[in-house]
Amino acid sequence: MSTPELVFFAPVTDSAAELVVNFGVYAGRQATPAEIERLARVFLPDVRALEVVCEQRYEFTQDTEATVYRIRVLAPDAVERAGELRDAVAAWAEDCIQERYVAP
Repeated sequence: MSTPELVFFAPVTDSAAELVVNFGVYAGRQATPAEIERLARVFLPDVRALEVVCEQRYEFTQDTEATVYRIRVLAPDAVERAGELRDAVAAWAEDCIQERYVAP
């Protein structure tokens, strides 16, 4: 089984970018409100607006249970800069993970 990417880009429209962070896979926890606010500060100098969704999903099979913590960042008018924003989000996530990693 391959390891999921920490951050990946998913185009939403011709101009809107959605960046998805597999936060829980790497951090072993969900992001704190302070970390989400810090993420917004990374974006706001460069985009006019953004929406951050923190997801907590539960996945079940007959043999396993999993809780998945994921962050989605929707930035209108940011498709042309998706690579640059992906790098900024990845740096933010890596900093958060290094500060407070929780072993599974």
